[in-house]
Amino acid sequence: MAVLNATATTVKQMLQDITTFLTNAKNFSSGNQWQLMQPAVIDVSTTEVILKGVGDGKDEIYIGLKIKAQGTDQENILLNGFCGYDANLEWFEQPGAIYKDCLPCVPLAKDVFMTYWLTANTSRITLHVEMSNQYETAYLGFITPVAIERQYPYPLTIGGSAYDGMAWNDKGDAHSAYFAPHISKEGFSALCIRRPDGVWRYGGSTLLTWPINTAPVDTLTVYKKSKQEATMEDHMLYPVMLYETDPVGMLGVLDGLYWIGGRADLSVKDNVIYKDKTYKIFNNIFRREDDQYHVIEWA
Repeated sequence: MAVLNATATTVKQMLQDITTFLTNAKNFSSGNQWQLMQPAVIDVSTTEVILKGVGDGKDEIYIGLKIKAQGTDQENILLNGFCGYDANLEWFEQPGAIYKDCLPCVPLAKDVFMTYWLTANTSRITLHVEMSNQYETAYLGFITPVAIERQYPYPLTIGGSAYDGMAWNDKGDAHSAYFAPHISKEGFSALCIRRPDGVWRYGGSTLLTWPINTAPVDTLTVYKKSKQEATMEDHMLYPVMLYETDPVGMLGVLDGLYWIGGRADLSVKDNVIYKDKTYKIFNNIFRREDDQYHVIEWA
């Protein structure tokens, strides 16, 4: 897996640097880097990209990122996913695109110092962006479906931390990481998943996740033979599951993302070592309650 921890002072710089990293063959095993479909090359004017991942070597996973200004002091990175690519079509028009007016996005203040963390394999990427003391996030690519390949051949998931039009400093429930989805009365959501029938489903109503917003918040989510053996330093990682309620069914697991239990002693950006793997800790945007922390597989 490829990882990148870097800084940027503009959203454009961050998008260009991320794209350059993902398409650099040195960061992946031979022939497995993400491929730049649009534009032909990355230069100082680039504000939108379409990338293709190879998955298990036989897949074609299409994702899109595009910068859109919101007022004078905010720029959003719009997120989209496609089921194909046509060089004659615009970014919004690609085959199988999310067709809502307000796309999932990463809402960012304009021209501020940002630190970001990117993880990528051949099937998906995750992004966390630190602005002051809040953390915006995104997921683009395949989940791991609860199905055999022919049952769910294209499990594409696109998630941000808001939907287009929301302010970066909004404190409402809808400004939340993709794994804690909400849906507006207009049907907009920061989480979208392409179902087996090819129809996009939007998080927060019939598309939900587990375990998120778990109560009671101070429960130690570890196995111990007795309460006396459990300590606040213990923690367990739960994969975040996606499920739907109409029809009822489990869809899959968000790759490389885990809800973390026993969080009382943890801090954002710290590392957790679990079974010889390193995981990096983040909270849900601006929230600091015990049940609002998660980790991403880092190395």
